[in-house]
Amino acid sequence: MTDLLLHNGVIITMDPERRILEGYSVAIRDGCIVAVGPAADLAERFADARRVDCTNKAVLPGMVDLHGYLGGSLLKSVGEHSDGVARRGLAETVLSHYTDEEWWHAEARLSAIERLKMGTTCMFSMMGGNGTRTDDMRYARICAEELTSIGLRTRIGVGPGRPPWPRSYSNWVDGKQIEGPVSFETVIDNCDRLLGELAPGNLVDSCLALSRIGNRNEHDPVWSADREAWVFKQAEAVRELMAKHDVGFWTHAYGNAIEYAYDEKLGLLGPKTILSHCIDISERAIGIMRDTGSSAAHHPRAARVYSYPGRCPIPELMEAGVIVALGSDTPSNHDCDIFLDMKAAVRMQRVHFRDPNLLPPGKTLEMATIDGYRALGLDHELGSIEVGKKADIITVDLFQPHLVPIDMPVYRVVYQATGRDVADVVVDGRLIMQGRKLQTVDEAEVLDTAQGVYRKMVERADLSAHTGVPDHFWGVAR
Repeated sequence: MTDLLLHNGVIITMDPERRILEGYSVAIRDGCIVAVGPAADLAERFADARRVDCTNKAVLPGMVDLHGYLGGSLLKSVGEHSDGVARRGLAETVLSHYTDEEWWHAEARLSAIERLKMGTTCMFSMMGGNGTRTDDMRYARICAEELTSIGLRTRIGVGPGRPPWPRSYSNWVDGKQIEGPVSFETVIDNCDRLLGELAPGNLVDSCLALSRIGNRNEHDPVWSADREAWVFKQAEAVRELMAKHDVGFWTHAYGNAIEYAYDEKLGLLGPKTILSHCIDISERAIGIMRDTGSSAAHHPRAARVYSYPGRCPIPELMEAGVIVALGSDTPSNHDCDIFLDMKAAVRMQRVHFRDPNLLPPGKTLEMATIDGYRALGLDHELGSIEVGKKADIITVDLFQPHLVPIDMPVYRVVYQATGRDVADVVVDGRLIMQGRKLQTVDEAEVLDTAQGVYRKMVERADLSAHTGVPDHFWGVAR
């Protein structure tokens, strides 16, 4: 691999000393950072390297998104005017019955480029979210292939969809729908094989994931007694696969879910577990997370924050020693800009406590970078700009009216910048974007293909009623 030199920038290292180095360069070789030093020195040492001019740019680790949805990019806003339960049902039906190989190729490519252009270099994503597609291994394989080709580091969460089982899924052959039942055992076997294929060490790897624990919970709008009957069986299957493949676990968690999982000894909590949302959890639940080493993923712009009581107790979790990182929970109903999630996280807590000093910019940037990698168990090799670490790095163009004067770079990145200010992206030492132009894929071709596949989906699944303007749209407050 050709040497790469990110030359003469403001390096926000996120290293243990949290150094900020002005007029420095970062040299990359074979996917790893091999030198961080004064620009003049490294320009001489790496004279033959491909050079990216970082003058007037902040250079920092890439953003980590702990809650993406492979399956959401091509369904942006579809059914958005419906209530939460109806929209979940719609997404589950579409993903389970109307997607084909062409759709998943287009979905994965679009998901990759929209995140990379926002400065996200690492994403966790369920394989489909609502309507999880682990009934057939082709779809996860397609996503892994496309994500790897374009260059987005991804951990795909595989696991059984929502019970009860068997569930009905559809495949499309020569334009014809073939529907049939799929058993719980088939899905678990597929997950077993996928976990073996998408193993740690790959740019795209995998872990276990469940949409939710499944117990009775005031925060769970799709709870039912027949679904809760599967809680122990699915937990047992997930535990066995976690142990066999030495991988982690991810799930939505809110209300009493954490205490239930602990009290019922489901065996799903631990240092490799990420609990998403963590809205309206108790003081005891915070203690359980601390004692088990489970991490929290916070999504301050998710639709859930408008609909359900409580908040994610970020300061309390942090003060208890729990890792808290960020995720977009998108792109179905808003964008996947982690820069905006940083701002939203800060404002939400400050408004709640009426305290302008909560979540200082430094801690907030940690949530978006190094703490995300800590939650994924990857911080020993990613998340900071240090010699020996893998090079997942972005630059932010500071020479713009909303970011000048160029000073106090962490404040600029957290308070004023957005993902659209990201100029260059490096993942695994590979230059993915330079000057906001993608280097690994034809962006226009991806967008054209996505548009065509979307139109075909709207017609195939008869989604026109869910893509139009609802009655209450113009001229009303509610």
